[in-house]
Amino acid sequence: MYRATPIVVGLDVGTTKVCTLIARILPEGWDVVAFATVPSRGVQRATIVDLEEATAAIISSIERAEHLAGTEIRSTWVGITGHHIRSFTVEVNLKFPDEEVKVAQEHLDILMEKAKKSQSIPEDHSILHTIPRKFTIDGVGGIERPIGLSAREIKMQALIITAMTSFMRNLATCVKEAGVEVEGMVLEPLAAGMAVLSKSEKELGTTLLDIGGGTTDVAVFLDGTLVDTFALPVGGNHVTRDLAIGLRTPIDEAEKLKIAYGCALPERISSEETVEVTELGKGKPRPIPKRALAEIIAPRMCELFELAAERLERKGWMSLMTGGIVLTGGGSLLEGVSELAQSIFKMPVRIGEPSLPPRAPQDLKSPIYATAIGLVLHGISQYRVAAETSKPWWRKWENFLKGLKRLLHR
Repeated sequence: MYRATPIVVGLDVGTTKVCTLIARILPEGWDVVAFATVPSRGVQRATIVDLEEATAAIISSIERAEHLAGTEIRSTWVGITGHHIRSFTVEVNLKFPDEEVKVAQEHLDILMEKAKKSQSIPEDHSILHTIPRKFTIDGVGGIERPIGLSAREIKMQALIITAMTSFMRNLATCVKEAGVEVEGMVLEPLAAGMAVLSKSEKELGTTLLDIGGGTTDVAVFLDGTLVDTFALPVGGNHVTRDLAIGLRTPIDEAEKLKIAYGCALPERISSEETVEVTELGKGKPRPIPKRALAEIIAPRMCELFELAAERLERKGWMSLMTGGIVLTGGGSLLEGVSELAQSIFKMPVRIGEPSLPPRAPQDLKSPIYATAIGLVLHGISQYRVAAETSKPWWRKWENFLKGLKRLLHR
């Protein structure tokens, strides 16, 4: 019997761009079917300010991706970010005073529900994610997978992430107006982390800075999972605006200059190098020192990294970041940005490019697509979990026997 190849779609609605990525789930991995990127409209600082304009941009991106793929998109995983995102840690427990029990999925489900109700959520917020961090059984901590273990008491520490309900509703409305159902909403730095961080980095302790157009998302990973996240109100568009003001040039011209000649380290630029800049109200471009651009860019990028470092230090994460800092997003493409970050954070810094399947277009191997690729990876992981739990009992028994056989023949 023929079965259609499962399709997963990621939709990244940012301040500067809207990207739709269509992927195909394969038995041993995944592949890119098509992707389309269009300029964003109606979004400022990751917040929808014009529903009609934002919807039009989403429709344009989706229709282009559909045309390239030759298929219709019915549902999508949507990225969400913004300064309204909140996160906090909770701890809940489940006791079995009368007898020792074997921990089952139903017990973890009860803990998850208790975690969601254990913290007073602001009235204007909804829970986006509940992420288990670690488990303790009968006083013994450091347990990652408690299912099957005997216990009289289970404790779970989890990270609760919330988003403003009105923002979630507005974003969902835009997508539905485009004729597509929302499969689920995913925190963008969580998705980006799936695309650019290795398993070891997440285990050791690594902070991801996703430098977008309107905001910078900060996500802290430790012991293999997300443990904290927050957004900073500084992004690539602030650099563009600084250049426009400092050089007295139109915004679109400043953006082109930033992309073509931007550098975060003035000392790296020769004092003799020049670039052509068109001033406001003047049609004829004039030459200016290229270093002048870097001298405008550097203070803003310093501000961004200092804000992040101060917040991470205040929360006690800096000393735990054995894996260092990973920069991704469009802002990470500025020349010299990793060296500047390293001088401020005083730890190793690298640029995070997303991992791709072998036949994927190389254009996607850029930090600007980290979120879109992460959304697809999240969708694939959810699909595989659902497929595993829906297997008939005899198929699960087959898998168990195969695993046991591999174990015995080691």
